[in-house]
Amino acid sequence: MTFLEVINSVLAVPTAAANALVIMAILTTSSLRKPSYLLLANLAFSDFAVGLFGQPVFTFCIFSFKNGNVEGYCYARWILTVFLALFSCGTIFTITAISVDRYLAIRLKMRYRSVVTVRRVRLILASVWLHSIFALSCPFFMSSSTSSYVATSELVICLLIIMYCYTMSFRALKIHCAQIQPQSNQQPNSTTQSNAIDVLKYRKLLKTMLLIVMLIIVCYMPLLGVFVIFTKPNGNRVVAWYLLSITALNSLFNPVIYMTRMKDLRRVCFQMLRNLFRV
Repeated sequence: MTFLEVINSVLAVPTAAANALVIMAILTTSSLRKPSYLLLANLAFSDFAVGLFGQPVFTFCIFSFKNGNVEGYCYARWILTVFLALFSCGTIFTITAISVDRYLAIRLKMRYRSVVTVRRVRLILASVWLHSIFALSCPFFMSSSTSSYVATSELVICLLIIMYCYTMSFRALKIHCAQIQPQSNQQPNSTTQSNAIDVLKYRKLLKTMLLIVMLIIVCYMPLLGVFVIFTKPNGNRVVAWYLLSITALNSLFNPVIYMTRMKDLRRVCFQMLRNLFRV
C-alpha cells in the first residue's frame, strides 16, 4: 500500500500541471479557441481535477485505511466515490461529444464552421456537466437497481454513438479521399492542394481523437472491477486500489498524447513554458 501512496502522490503533480498547461494554452490562444479544442480542454479539465483533487484524496483514503483511521477512511471513500461518479460521467459524455464533432466535421464539410460554433459547444459542455450531476444524483432518488439500469443504459448509448461516429467518419474520409484523388492527378492546382492538406490534417486529428478515446476506454475498464469489489463485503480493497491507480494514469497519458500529436498545441505549450521559466 505504501507503493500506491507514493505513486499517486508523485504522479498527482505532473498530472495536474500538464493538464493545466493544456487548458491555459487553449483558452489563452485565439487560434486554438475552436470547437474541437474546447472539447479537448473540457477533457483536460476532468484530468486536471484527477491530479489536483482525486489522487490526493485517494492517497489519504489508503493512508487512513492502513493506519486504522476508520472515520477518515469512510469520509475519504465517500468523497472519492462522488468524485469518480461525477468526473467519470463528464469524461464519457465529453468523448462522446468529441466523436460527434469529428463526424460532423467530415460530414458537413464547408458548413461545419457555421453549424458547430463556439457558443453551441459551450452550451453542450454546460449540458455535459449538468447531466453528469443528474447522473450522480440518481442513487439519491432512485432505487439501486433503477439507478444502475440508468447508468448502464447511458454508458451503452454513449459507446454506441462513439463507435458509429468514428466508423462513419473513417468511411466518409475514405470516400472524400477517393473523390479528390482524380482531381489532384488531372489538374493539381491550389484548390486541390488545399483540399489534400485539409484531409491530411483531419485524418491526423481524427486518429488522435480515436487514440484518446480508446485509451480512456481501456483505462476506465478497471473501474468496473472497482465497483464490483466495493459492493462485496469481503472484496479485496488492495486490488481495487491498484485498478483505480491504473485508471488515474489515463489523466497523465492524455496531455502527453495531445502534445505529441498536435503540433499547434505543442508549440503553444512549449512557448508558455519558455515564458514561465525564461528559457
